[in-house]
Amino acid sequence: MKLNFSLHLNSAEDKSVLGSFAVEKPLLWDTSISFDQASEDAFEVLMTDSAEEACCSLQNKRKLSEAIFFGESSAVETFFDGLLNVWPLHEKAEMRRARFQKLLKHFQSEFDAWHYKNLLKSTIDSVPDLVWFKDKIGAHMMVNQEFCNTVHKTKEDIRGRGHYYIWDISEEEYKKGEFVCMESETDTMNAGKTCIFDEPLKTSEGMKQLKTYKTPLYDMFGNIEGTVGVAKDVTDFGNMGLELSILVENIPFPLILCDVNWKTLKMNDCFRKLVGIDKAKIQDFDFHLWLERNMTQVSDDSENLKTNSREHEYVLQIGNKDHHFIVIEQEIIDYFQNVSGYFVILRDVTIARNFETMILNAANTDALTQLYNRRYFEDFMKNNAKRPMTLLYMDLDNFKEVNDKYGHRRGDEILQNSAKFMQECFPTGIISRMGGDEFTVILEKPISEENMATACELLNQKVMSLFRSGGLHVSVSVGISKTDGTRSYDEILHEADERMYALKKERHAERE
Repeated sequence: MKLNFSLHLNSAEDKSVLGSFAVEKPLLWDTSISFDQASEDAFEVLMTDSAEEACCSLQNKRKLSEAIFFGESSAVETFFDGLLNVWPLHEKAEMRRARFQKLLKHFQSEFDAWHYKNLLKSTIDSVPDLVWFKDKIGAHMMVNQEFCNTVHKTKEDIRGRGHYYIWDISEEEYKKGEFVCMESETDTMNAGKTCIFDEPLKTSEGMKQLKTYKTPLYDMFGNIEGTVGVAKDVTDFGNMGLELSILVENIPFPLILCDVNWKTLKMNDCFRKLVGIDKAKIQDFDFHLWLERNMTQVSDDSENLKTNSREHEYVLQIGNKDHHFIVIEQEIIDYFQNVSGYFVILRDVTIARNFETMILNAANTDALTQLYNRRYFEDFMKNNAKRPMTLLYMDLDNFKEVNDKYGHRRGDEILQNSAKFMQECFPTGIISRMGGDEFTVILEKPISEENMATACELLNQKVMSLFRSGGLHVSVSVGISKTDGTRSYDEILHEADERMYALKKERHAERE
């Protein structure tokens, strides 16, 4: 800031007194003083003993300029109000010096006031939240730019106006006291300290939810003269702050937060590593598109109406291995029970699924042959009896004699190899060991009589090759039953079982 004095004085003594201040540094904001060096970017002070010149300077006055007249006030009474001051033409040097010192203090106060006001304005305008200053009766004395943007009014239009005008609600609604923040102002002034409020606010654009910090303002005598308020609009889920970021980042499983239109707002490090995305590209991440392109759904959607959530299971390949994730999409409900966003959690259940598979395999698999066991067979038949299928019921002929004579180890080898041959002859079949030397094969696809006979004969030849000694040989008897989906499980099984035993009895009779 430059402060220039134009000295238009006839008195050499006055010029000498005033000129002595040019070498002194006043306590101003980076302010320099010069004399008779007029500049467009300087605050100009004309000091003259000519009434005509003083009047002329006021008529052509720049915005940042003042005039002081040396002489009798009667000479300038017609334009006295336009002058900064009128000084005597002649007085002692000490008095003149004291008067000039007061003048500098006056300008110091003026410049400081401008700087502090500018600092306050620049500071609050840089804040992304709403900031306002109110007097005791609730009139807005000063607001920041974000406040203006929110209410769609200028600072000049807001100054001195009340709540219902600024927020475009009727005076009747304001007087009801609902959703207008009246009580919190009184509570803050009564408390005499900063108070925090969660305030629903009614506006012309609908309801808003504010997290508000209010502090009482005091005058120089210690009396409360109003309040200052800072409010964060949390109606929109995207406005949540640092605390949420810290929470999201420290959750030990993949998580993202989206707005009501599913635009990604936040993503923790676990999720970024999973999808391989940089922090700078988070805003461009489309969750549902990534889900569709990279994960395979393996379960039906499950909705929870109480928690407004939906979950489903997906498989994602990571390093050529399948990983199972439960994907939970949870609605975020705001103060007014509206959906304001979503958070998505991916819970890795790979270990649990692998363990479940092991348990199911153990429960449904025959330990010796690694085929399905009787339990699995019965569950499958009961659950699929209404579907077309062909059932083959098999029994190894002469197995008991071989097992008794040559031992269980030899018998186990025959069972294991017989199971292997069944898988070779019926590669698409669901093959189970029912117990002992009894097996079943379920064929879900239609098969011709000729192909069926060929496959059964091939199986019998393979089984017979396993053992021939001492007049004994092992073969396989097969009973076949078909259904179009109209027969019960018991009927199908009973028919196949009877046909198998009929064939076994026929072969036994032939040997005798």
